[in-house]
Amino acid sequence: MQDTDYGQRRSPASSIRALTVRVRRGMESRYAPAIIAGIAAFIMLPALNAGFIQDDLYHRVRLVQPSELPERLYDTGMISSDAGTLRAALRDMHSFARTKQQADTLKECGMCPWWTTEDWRLANWRPLDSFTHWLDYRLFPDYPPLMHLHNILWFAAVIFLLASLYRQLMTPLWLASFAALLYTIDESNYFPAMWIANRNLILALFFCLLTLLLHHKWRRDDSVAAGVGAVFALLLSLLSTEAGVATFAYLLAYALILDRGSWTRRLVSLAPGVIVIAAWRLIYNGLGYGASGSGFVIDPGREPLRYAWAVIERAPALLCGQWGPTAAEMTYFFCDYAAGWYALAGGAFLIVLLLVLIPLLRRNRTARFWFVGMLLCVLPICATMPMNRNLLFVAIGAFGLTAQFIAGMFARESWLPASRFWRVPAWILCVTLIITHIGVAAAARARAPKIMSLAFKTFYSTINVDPSIDLKDRTLVVVNAPNPFLFMGLPFLRAYETEPMPRSVRLLAPGFEPLEITRTGEKTLLVAAQKGNLLSTNTSRRDFKLNFVYFYSRFDCLFRPEKLPFQASQKIDLNNVSVEVTDIDTNGQPTQVLFHFAAPLDDPALCWLQWTWERNGLGSYSTFEVPPVGEKRHLAGPFGDE
Repeated sequence: MQDTDYGQRRSPASSIRALTVRVRRGMESRYAPAIIAGIAAFIMLPALNAGFIQDDLYHRVRLVQPSELPERLYDTGMISSDAGTLRAALRDMHSFARTKQQADTLKECGMCPWWTTEDWRLANWRPLDSFTHWLDYRLFPDYPPLMHLHNILWFAAVIFLLASLYRQLMTPLWLASFAALLYTIDESNYFPAMWIANRNLILALFFCLLTLLLHHKWRRDDSVAAGVGAVFALLLSLLSTEAGVATFAYLLAYALILDRGSWTRRLVSLAPGVIVIAAWRLIYNGLGYGASGSGFVIDPGREPLRYAWAVIERAPALLCGQWGPTAAEMTYFFCDYAAGWYALAGGAFLIVLLLVLIPLLRRNRTARFWFVGMLLCVLPICATMPMNRNLLFVAIGAFGLTAQFIAGMFARESWLPASRFWRVPAWILCVTLIITHIGVAAAARARAPKIMSLAFKTFYSTINVDPSIDLKDRTLVVVNAPNPFLFMGLPFLRAYETEPMPRSVRLLAPGFEPLEITRTGEKTLLVAAQKGNLLSTNTSRRDFKLNFVYFYSRFDCLFRPEKLPFQASQKIDLNNVSVEVTDIDTNGQPTQVLFHFAAPLDDPALCWLQWTWERNGLGSYSTFEVPPVGEKRHLAGPFGDE
């Protein structure tokens, strides 16, 4: 009897096979997209505690009633006479400066530093996204968790549509679910889905996927209604954010690879999308939106040559951020020496990746579609600095292709070459992708809330002025600002924290290098770089140490392209100070600047602060003692006086 019972027990191998069959059936279930969407929502729940972050506070002043805001915020020019209305939200929510007058106002109040370019503009038009935020502030204005929940629901809807799209284009069905799960657990998704202000990207992605599903139905079933719906969904993606133009990348890839019609019919199928994008862009430009004078954001329509060079520089970093284990922006935390090795390793990785994928791409049309769509999607996001949070469109094709490659390797499909020369690196790549996009991704996703909290705590320390310092109706003068980029949000942060707000802010120089401060008169102060120039940090060190200083310095290009020169004796006149560039280096960058204040430097209306560097971009503020006339002060840089 015992022998019979023993004989009926399943072996470990048969148990594993049975479990595999059940899992596979579950992944092929018609309910799989809904289940995966539920998983996506569940793993995003930690975001409910994230609160307001950075741009959320800026959007808040655009969306609440003006009576809820301190009067001093009106000096920023950010609050219009119809603030809080739907019309104002649709027009202004994503706009810093649409006109020269608005840009000048930002410089006068100090949200933009004196080195900001004359033609600086930064204004986006995202009316659909703006409407959803305006609705949040009408329904639950004081409950950020519900705003985060709003984001999470949109993200879950994105995953549902993505899983549905994969099921339409990939077989077997379990493979589609595998691709959707890879996308869902990717750590790059956490921040954009968590950040309230980044909802525009989630919305654009939702309507992108809806466009692709409807376009596929139109081309497959000759459904006119689906074709019209696809065009309308494309428009909604564009009205969510400029990145919605990436939708057309997949439409183009579909026409080139998946569409079964003649080449004439394929080209005609793209015409509605081209018309919608052209019309949107004409309206966008006509209303005065766009970017100029910034190294952080490039408007391809206005600066085509700069954009073309940016594609060459940024596309490899973005692709490495998608396929590799490190984020695209990680290179900005290292010196040029380490960044160069990173770029070299990344380039080698991409070459190996391409060589290994070629057999699959040759034999599988769907794989080619994902590959071409992925590459085309990289182009729009090269308009801004490489960041993993911008890879959501790229990841659609990347994870579809990843799933097909991994599954094909284990199933030993017919496209696999017999050559050992190919199979060895292919298996190494396959294992690397599994570890990166399953093991590392899951671990990083679990740590993401803590990592994000720590990162933003570090960032905000660079504008964390002691609340006990009375700034009310005073001018805050920061001699060596550690992170000029973030000072744009200082008025909104202090308004939200109900802390006294300064009349204006004056950043004399970034704190990226050691400074020599000389008082040349009762009202004048000369600031000189002891090494290099005032606006950049020395990135020529030969080490691999991560440091937030490199990140801060590279983001300072928001206000001015890095290579844009100054003129000797160039002057910038503001309401309470005049800035004169008295010396420049061979690249036209300022090495010495003279500040003429309207009031004596000892006037109590001026609040002087200096930043003291500690390590890896950390530090704190203290009072800067203005020297007597004719005397000097030295301020160490983030790497000492080296």
